[in-house]
Amino acid sequence: MFLSAPTREVLEAGKETWRNTMHIPATAVMIVCILLAMGFGATLLGRRFRYFSYAMILAILVFGVLAGLQADRVAANQPTPWLGIVERGNVYAIMLWVAVLAIGLLRAQKSE
Repeated sequence: MFLSAPTREVLEAGKETWRNTMHIPATAVMIVCILLAMGFGATLLGRRFRYFSYAMILAILVFGVLAGLQADRVAANQPTPWLGIVERGNVYAIMLWVAVLAIGLLRAQKSE
């Protein structure tokens, strides 16, 4: 929970903490690194994995834009009923890509 999102209570009280300030830039850097890894990793396991990687990159970008559209509502301490689902979609797309990469690498290792 080092750079987790600020809680509603903290936002409501108007308290700015280092954690709150660094959450968005740290997330942006992390996503850029993940997208770069996915882009370079897309070439590892053939054409099907490359297309799958592109689809996951697109999903991450779409979920990221959807989450970004609700940022002003979070800052204003307004309800964001779909934000949790959107954020999970983003994280699950990353986790799915990593799992498929791992399975593909294990299969490639066994076939050697």
